[in-house]
Amino acid sequence: MKKLTLLLAFVSLNILVFAQGPYDPPAGQAGSEAISKDSSAIQSWATGIEIHKGYIQISNPNLWNQGSNYASFGTASNALFEAEGNSNDIVSMGDSGVATLTFAYPIVNGPGKDFVVFENSFSDTYLELGFVEVSSDGEHFARFPAHSLTQYTMQIGAFGSVYASEIDGFAGKYRQGYGVGFDLDSLADTTNIDMNNIRFVRIIDCIGAVDTTHSTYDAYGNIVNDPFPTPFWNSGFDLDGVGVINQGIVAYEISETDELPLGFDSFWNGSDLSGGFSSGIAYFPNFYDTAYYSWSGFSYSNMRDDSTIGYANQYSAISAGGMYAPDSGGTNYVVSWVSPDWMSPTFDPLANEVSWTDTSQHIVSGFYVTNSTWAYLAMLNGDGVSKQFGGTSGNDPDYYKLLIYGERADSSITDTVEFFLADYRFSNNDNDYIIDSWTWVDLYKLGEVKKLYFSVASSDVGTYGINTPTYFCMDNLMVYPANFSSDIAESNHSIDFTVYPNPSNGLFKIHSGENNNYDVFVYDLSGRMATHLSDVSDQHYFDFSHLDAGMYIMQLINDDFSGSAQIIIE
Repeated sequence: MKKLTLLLAFVSLNILVFAQGPYDPPAGQAGSEAISKDSSAIQSWATGIEIHKGYIQISNPNLWNQGSNYASFGTASNALFEAEGNSNDIVSMGDSGVATLTFAYPIVNGPGKDFVVFENSFSDTYLELGFVEVSSDGEHFARFPAHSLTQYTMQIGAFGSVYASEIDGFAGKYRQGYGVGFDLDSLADTTNIDMNNIRFVRIIDCIGAVDTTHSTYDAYGNIVNDPFPTPFWNSGFDLDGVGVINQGIVAYEISETDELPLGFDSFWNGSDLSGGFSSGIAYFPNFYDTAYYSWSGFSYSNMRDDSTIGYANQYSAISAGGMYAPDSGGTNYVVSWVSPDWMSPTFDPLANEVSWTDTSQHIVSGFYVTNSTWAYLAMLNGDGVSKQFGGTSGNDPDYYKLLIYGERADSSITDTVEFFLADYRFSNNDNDYIIDSWTWVDLYKLGEVKKLYFSVASSDVGTYGINTPTYFCMDNLMVYPANFSSDIAESNHSIDFTVYPNPSNGLFKIHSGENNNYDVFVYDLSGRMATHLSDVSDQHYFDFSHLDAGMYIMQLINDDFSGSAQIIIE
């Protein structure tokens, strides 16, 4: 017994020594950098999510659990708002699953950690890891450098151990209730990222396999070894929430329609002849025909029917609820029917219009979209009028797409953003898809507009126009306040500059190292311009003492570069 005790002690000691890496230890231990979900440093939480789940076991796609070969535990809305710190209120992402989150305020580069990601590990060593990326425009993403010192000669099994002190830069490093903070300073040399306008955070599951067929690698070329395989419906990274510590100057106007009164499993279609509805700063017109008891334009709904095809189910989203819907479905969302032009010989669709209640111009960040149940099932199986996408062979190059463009103050029209609600044009049929969950559509590139227009196009066109049911569903339309500047996003390249002293009583000096003069814009916390100076040279002194005390964003802009920084007036 004494020998056994000594042997166990020796083994335990070796495990303990093995686990002492150079990075910070688990939550609750001295030196840990874990951030509690209840930390007062967290100012806000993610409000929108697009998720693409992975297989429960990527090395065996034919393996099923709980009715699916994809991770199916939890709904996407579980990752929104405050992290819960338990094993139930999360969404499992599966092997190599991807979740992209949006926020009511952009994330900015401030002191210390700028945001924090929470996973739901039930212990300090059962760690399922994820890479973290950020983006300002939704197209260019930068990944935080991650480092794994975990051995990768032997696969860590389904319930094996990963040690926090041997990993750095990964989400999922700490047990549930504690998150990993990320500092944008780590990406200081990254191009195409505006450090004071991070609109997206992306989490990517690390598969964890040491077999190079399915390996993922850290920033140093090391294979990332974490528990694999985990062939269950809760496989992969389990996302609990993303909190914002340093948030930006602009609060979006979000049209989520949940403030509009609506009974359970019901809809509003304009039969009260009110002509439309407002949510956030957006106005959605509705045209109701009392002769035919029909409508066009926009309605809103919380219908949950994701299985019935046909006109009688025209108010349901295939997601069975809005962005914030729980497992049981529900919560409001917008439904749009794009009607044909009955006066046109080809019955072309008539674009639906959204305007702003303050009649100003606005930059639109974007919105979430999914298919209606009727459109989804009609494209999937056909319905007697519309064809089954792909045809009987699966090779027909079918598509159904949403077209969005804006109208500027001078009545000129912007370029059009195209978003495919279904796409069967791929040479490999395995890549064909029909959107069935809430998916982000970015409209930032449209610039300032006084109106938005929504139309559709389809490959399935007949004598009376488009055969595909011309519906789509939307939620969380996110709009910047009036006079918000998009110049940073449109400039040629970004620069770093120094403002000092900062904080100050209002007198600042700028050093950029640039030879060319620039314009200086200062924005307050509402996103509105506080002051503007033109044709300023480097090393110039600025007197902003006439402004109220508080935090501002300063932008330097000319034809060749732009940059931004926070300033504080005391």
